[in-house]
Amino acid sequence: MTKKPALILALALAAVLTPALSSCANPVEQIVEGAVEQAGGGDVDLNSDGGLPDGFPANEVPLYDGEVIGGMGAGTVDSGGGWTVIVKVDEEREPAFQSIDSQLKGAGFEASYSGFVEGVGSGAYSDAEYSVIVSVADDGSGQSTATYIVGGTTS
Repeated sequence: MTKKPALILALALAAVLTPALSSCANPVEQIVEGAVEQAGGGDVDLNSDGGLPDGFPANEVPLYDGEVIGGMGAGTVDSGGGWTVIVKVDEEREPAFQSIDSQLKGAGFEASYSGFVEGVGSGAYSDAEYSVIVSVADDGSGQSTATYIVGGTTS
């Protein structure tokens, strides 16, 4: 597996595992960070107890106004890395997704896909520097979350 697919897989895995790991924080974070770094992901920052991962471009990529549940950063955009961020959604999913869609478009992102189907909102956006994949869905426990996967557009 080349570095880029391994990193994309690691970021997606982090999106799935971060909420489940919130009760085990530091030891599990260190294991996951080490595994991703060995897979060629470069420096890794896993935050299973809230907060944005190191280097997340918060000024360029707007996030839903909710509690950050966790996230992961791997490498740098220049090295093909990126970030995953999970935000708690405290309103109905469809209006939350519409708000996120408006925020990203208002920040200059173009949507290559954006829609809400069967209780799930999802979209793919990009600007000159970043690509963003976002979904708003039930996390499996009845809590709605917005999951962002952010990378470079040239990565």
